[in-house]
Amino acid sequence: MNSEKSSKRLAQEQNASEQQIYLDYSATTPCRPEVAKVIYDSYLKCIGNPHSITHQYGWQATDSVESSRKIIGKVINCESKELIFTSGATESNNISIQGIVKSRIENGMDKVHIITTNIEHKATLETFHELDKQDNVETTYIEIEKNGIIDLQKLHDAIKENTILISVGWVNSELGTIQPIKAIGEMCKAKNVFFHVDAAQAVGRIKIDLQEIYVNLMSFSAHKFYGPKGIGALYIKKKTRVSPIVFGGRQEKGIRSGTVPVQLCVGMAKAAELAELERESEWNRMKNLQEKTLNKIMSSLEDIYLNGDSEQRIPHNMNLSFAHIEGEAIMMKLKNYAMSSASACSSTTLQPSYVLEAIGVDEGLIHTSLRIVMGIYTTEEDMDNFANDAIRTVNELREMSPLWEMKKSGVDLKKVKWHSHH
Repeated sequence: MNSEKSSKRLAQEQNASEQQIYLDYSATTPCRPEVAKVIYDSYLKCIGNPHSITHQYGWQATDSVESSRKIIGKVINCESKELIFTSGATESNNISIQGIVKSRIENGMDKVHIITTNIEHKATLETFHELDKQDNVETTYIEIEKNGIIDLQKLHDAIKENTILISVGWVNSELGTIQPIKAIGEMCKAKNVFFHVDAAQAVGRIKIDLQEIYVNLMSFSAHKFYGPKGIGALYIKKKTRVSPIVFGGRQEKGIRSGTVPVQLCVGMAKAAELAELERESEWNRMKNLQEKTLNKIMSSLEDIYLNGDSEQRIPHNMNLSFAHIEGEAIMMKLKNYAMSSASACSSTTLQPSYVLEAIGVDEGLIHTSLRIVMGIYTTEEDMDNFANDAIRTVNELREMSPLWEMKKSGVDLKKVKWHSHH
């Protein structure tokens, strides 16, 4: 991978109408050319359905799917037969949470209890909300600490006799904070509770060794590590019984019916392989870029806050609040940069970030926050330019901000009522 290739170059290659610098790698990542090539080649060479087992075209498709499964299994250190292909982490989360609940109820449990946190991805939270409508399901949402990390004692105290599942995201998509997955896994093992991990933001960014941690189910998506959209996987530890929630031709061990998309599997495997090869060097490069960017911005501006723990996080993600101005105004001024002011998955609503609300960020500050997420095509020059442009923009906007004037005059802004325009 040529890390010198800038985001502008990437935009040119993809015929982007405006050559913005892409800094939204948590929402999605561009499909790498090497990945697109293996997908294209597979479309030309492999025309069969992997479930047609009576001729060579079907066998060839099956071989492609199974070799892809092996490659992905190697990356996260699990057996290939413990992986099923899905359309992405959202579906994998639904299968995991609903499937475990369904299997326990089918197994004779009158009422089941499941636990998650209040900063999870909507794919987890909405599944919990739906299950909560059922009389035989009880849910608990652990309130995350101000640094974006779970309090293990709170989690331990929430476990009941009928708790069957704990679901926690490994890396938070908005904050970039990393949860203590190994410790939670040990707690689940000791309490005989199933443990589901949403690893959509973790695979390809942090080391994952499923032989070293106790996890029953783990969801992830290819498009978060430079693979194609529309394909994901679900790790299901041996002897973990999950009931299907989709019915059809009983593909993928009967857990996920539907024709397996051969070409997307091949692309996902290639992307996972490349991401793992570069994971450590990219982590170090991101750490360096993050430190330089934060130092530059914070030494030039006051009242800038990094949301989420400063250490227990992936270096790719910086969630920053620029006090006394509107986050959307900064984004409009910084139109050369593709970023988000809230989670991209919920950006159809103009509500303030529920994740920042959950960790107790002041409401006024929530409206000033930007999520800046770097990736393999982000260069030092990109981040240098971003820091300079952000500093200039914040200074310009603050000069026009009545809140900034009040602060400079010594007014206690905590006593000022924040009126949301949403």
